[in-house]
Amino acid sequence: MAKQKVNSIPGGMRFLYSYVFVPLTHLFFFVSSLFNKKMRRGFVGRKSLFGELNKKMSGVPEGNRIWFHASSFGEFEQAKPIIEILRQAGYRIIVSLFSPSGYDYSRNYPNADVITYIPLDSPGNARKFVSLVKPCVVVIMRYDLWLNHLIAAKEFGAKVVIADATFPVKLLQRADFLKKFFRKLYGLSDLILTTTSEHQKMFDFFLGSKRAAVVGDTRFDRVYGRRAANNISEKIPFVLNDPKKIVVVLGSTWRQDTDILAPGLNRLSKRCTSLTVLVVPHEPTSEEVGRLRLQFPTARVMSEIGAGEGEFSFLIVDRVGILSQLYVLGDVAYVGGGFGAGVHNVLEPAVYGIPVITGPRIERSDEAIQLMQTGALFFVKDSAGAYRVLSKMVEDSVARKSAGNIAKSFVDKHLGASLVVAEKVMEFCDGKIV
Repeated sequence: MAKQKVNSIPGGMRFLYSYVFVPLTHLFFFVSSLFNKKMRRGFVGRKSLFGELNKKMSGVPEGNRIWFHASSFGEFEQAKPIIEILRQAGYRIIVSLFSPSGYDYSRNYPNADVITYIPLDSPGNARKFVSLVKPCVVVIMRYDLWLNHLIAAKEFGAKVVIADATFPVKLLQRADFLKKFFRKLYGLSDLILTTTSEHQKMFDFFLGSKRAAVVGDTRFDRVYGRRAANNISEKIPFVLNDPKKIVVVLGSTWRQDTDILAPGLNRLSKRCTSLTVLVVPHEPTSEEVGRLRLQFPTARVMSEIGAGEGEFSFLIVDRVGILSQLYVLGDVAYVGGGFGAGVHNVLEPAVYGIPVITGPRIERSDEAIQLMQTGALFFVKDSAGAYRVLSKMVEDSVARKSAGNIAKSFVDKHLGASLVVAEKVMEFCDGKIV
């Protein structure tokens, strides 16, 4: 690979970033780690990063190394169908993650040669990291770009690809200095692969050059692959094999969600004896489980039921990592987050061909908006609206099946982005694109 000198970043901009912003970020993480367990895991985990990375990389043959970076678990999930294609083609895969939860959940992923934290983005750390990884291509999932690591990769001779890219519209509302910084940051990429043509046009306009291409969203491939490999019946103690049951899965809920949903569901369960509700909180802490017990007085808790049980109207799932598989049991899904920062992954239930209900905050999710426009997703704003929509979906089988079929067709129509991304990456790695 040809080494290259990066001269596109103004010296003053890089100095402020590297010697003011990065040290302040380090100080923030250090102080936060004293009070926050999650921050502490990330801080402690990075202390031995380079020693462990050096040992891991010594067992990875040089050449054909592709470095994937993801902010957290969700972004890494989007990378997996791309990685699996590249792995089958013989490429070596190194994965870095920023968040402790993403690292903890992903560290045993079998299709990567190495999984590591990304170090703090100082110039020295970045050069040391890239000198160990020696990538031919860097694939950034969605948005987590780090200036010094990208410069070090470019100077090493690697190509930079941003996959599943969506244009950060809020950049246009920020100060001119920040807009200039992000223009330079995204300008370090060689190719930006966007989820929609609208995002592709915005990137090209923002950067003043045509380096973006629309290929679609790899999340569709990921949920489709997980559906095919779903073995949830082996992981749960209860059975729901009565065809007369109508199962509603409340996925990744927050307090705002269940505050809106609980009154209507409790009322509906008295009228519809075939209704079964699985409540899967975003964070199943003991405090949250206790709160849900009060909201759903007849609920059982998953960790407390015996093998083979299935006679309950409400079940609180106090276990992490199985939500996406639980949707296969559902006839209707509610996806949480829509009363907070934004709705969570609506594709996970949609792939099973069931209607999706959410809170109103769907504007940051292109797929949620599109599902709503096609008639597969319904958002609610208050308890009365939630009761009306849930009653319709539970008691009207024709409406329920129609919305579910639309949801499944929507997912099926958007498959295939992972192969396109993998092919672009392979072309870069093999030197066929200049």
